Amino acid sequence: MRIAGDTIRRNYLSRYETNYGDKYNSEKKIYSGRQFDRASENPIDAARALRLRKSMAEVETYQDNLKTADSIYTNAETSLMSLSTILQTTYEKLVEGADGTRNPDDMNIIAMSIDNYAEEMVQSLNIDIADRKVFGGLNNETAAFKIEGSENGKYLTYNGVSVNSSNDPDSFPYSGVSYLDIGIGMSTDKTNGRIDDQSALPITFNGVQCTGCGMTNKTASIELNSITPGNEYSMDISAGGKARTIKFIGGNTNAETVENINAQLKEAFQETPEITEDGQFHYIDDPTWYPYKNAAIDDTTGSIDFSAMTGNEYYSLEVTMNGKTKYVDFQGGDTVTDSMNNLTSALNDAFGEGKFEVHANGMIIDAGKQPAQVSNYGDYGDVNATADGGVDIQGAMDSSSADPSKIYAVNLGGKKVVMDMGNTVAETVEKTNKRMAGSGAFGETPVPRVNDLGTIQYDVDGGHVVIDNTKGASNEFEFNEVDGYAKNIIQLVLDAGKMLRNGDHQMVARYADLIYAAQSNLSIAIADLGTHSKFIEFNEDRLADVMINLKDKQNDIESTDLPSEITRWKVLESVYNASLQMGSSVLSQSIFNYIN
Repeated sequence: MRIAGDTIRRNYLSRYETNYGDKYNSEKKIYSGRQFDRASENPIDAARALRLRKSMAEVETYQDNLKTADSIYTNAETSLMSLSTILQTTYEKLVEGADGTRNPDDMNIIAMSIDNYAEEMVQSLNIDIADRKVFGGLNNETAAFKIEGSENGKYLTYNGVSVNSSNDPDSFPYSGVSYLDIGIGMSTDKTNGRIDDQSALPITFNGVQCTGCGMTNKTASIELNSITPGNEYSMDISAGGKARTIKFIGGNTNAETVENINAQLKEAFQETPEITEDGQFHYIDDPTWYPYKNAAIDDTTGSIDFSAMTGNEYYSLEVTMNGKTKYVDFQGGDTVTDSMNNLTSALNDAFGEGKFEVHANGMIIDAGKQPAQVSNYGDYGDVNATADGGVDIQGAMDSSSADPSKIYAVNLGGKKVVMDMGNTVAETVEKTNKRMAGSGAFGETPVPRVNDLGTIQYDVDGGHVVIDNTKGASNEFEFNEVDGYAKNIIQLVLDAGKMLRNGDHQMVARYADLIYAAQSNLSIAIADLGTHSKFIEFNEDRLADVMINLKDKQNDIESTDLPSEITRWKVLESVYNASLQMGSSVLSQSIFNYIN
């Protein structure tokens, strides 16, 4: 069959162009080092490459953020370290000023130095790093800390508000913090609409969170030497909004007087019940208690024997129904109906009303008309009463030794109290009282106490203490009101300067102690910054590893495999050269035919 010359030439040129194009594309990959230049050349890999480039851009942003954060934390830590150094120098100056031999001129000179130290501390806290006022919270416009007033009474403000005004750092203006996204899933806390602290890195700080705010409670101090041994005294005391009147007997020594006062303060303010070694409960309006017992439950059917229950016992059950397991405590009744009603009420609280039925035969039927699974929640041992109605602690301990698997518990004031058995009655009492003071029971009640110097201590924010002799009392004691001290370290320095100007050596010594103690609080803030610095370092390493992995994936998709491509190019070059040789034959024959 004869093939026309035009067809041969057309087919040849098509193949030639294909071979030349393949060779050219291979050369371009070798010289550029890229698999493709346009998305149209490889749409699928181009889409993958685009996603990788987006991820790499995000990682680069996170890395830049971490560099900024590292600079901020380094400088912030340096600022707080400088505060620590200044505080130490201030402490030494105050010790010097507390020396009773110093004359007024010396005290004023030291006071001027103290004021200068306060100014230096303010300057250290008002630093700008990366265009951010690091210790200003959300305030990035003006200096956060300012010293106001005169030598007669200087005070420190934070974002325009006195640092003494509140014990809550979050109550000050602009008290929030700014965050940087460092690629750990920055998210918002749905409960308050703020950035979740665990999902981003804070880069500005609440300055009063670091340096302190508010004041210690105003209190009072009893002049112990004004109390005569054997005399009875009556004192009105208000602490934390609670007003009480106590009576106490003067002791033969100050220590004995303090002990007598504290015993009466505990009796007046204690609200957490305590058990004593005689088994009696104290500090509760109704000390009546009931033991926990095991309910009689049929192992096969799960039915409860209500007839075996009494109103002087409590029971604790584990109930599974409607796909849920709950633990319910309830008091038995003197009749089957009473016991059923008490259990029903407890189940309503646990599962909700209308979700079950309690039958007189002891069966609990769930909403699907299926019997509930019921068992005792624990195996309760016998807790018996002493002749005077107290708990037989020794008897329970003996039973516990005989069967350590049992639980010994009582219900007091509607609360379940598990008795932790010790080796002695005293140890059991101590452990049980700790149980009752726990958050799951009654909680711990703060009680005012008098220390060896006569100062009344009450460790509750806003728990100011005011005392007075009860009107009409036959004997009176002397006392002094004690104002609270600033909690902010710079305000303490300013107040110490005032005491120096007043020439009050005793108060200067007191402020020296307060500033010495404040250094430990500042150390905590410095340690917290150091922890975040370690966190930054960890994330820098993490992101560096992520970037390496992304670049490896990018190379796999975009970069040319030179050894393979050069080998392929050699083959394509041979094919191209062969097509040229073929072309000389095809084209020469075609011309010859044309001439003929």
